[in-house]
Amino acid sequence: MSIFFVIPIFLFVVGFWIYISKRKHLMNMLISLEYIVLSIFMLLMMVTFIMGLEMYAGLIYLIASVCEGSLGVGIMVGMVRSHGSDYVASLNSLKC
Repeated sequence: MSIFFVIPIFLFVVGFWIYISKRKHLMNMLISLEYIVLSIFMLLMMVTFIMGLEMYAGLIYLIASVCEGSLGVGIMVGMVRSHGSDYVASLNSLKC
């Protein structure tokens, strides 16, 4: 494997590890999800560039990731307004 493929895979693993380990605040989880999305986009663009394919798939992927990010921020704003903080543990439905 080339070093150009190892870097996005490493970034994906680091982003996934942060997503798993930092579960206290919703904002940390959203930032790590966007980090994972950007690492997948980087890998997607490298593969399409090396294979000589058109890069419209990257544009569609970015559009979907922007929609996912705005939906996450909207959910976080609603949660802060209703519960007073972005602590994931403050949701009543998640308490065991």
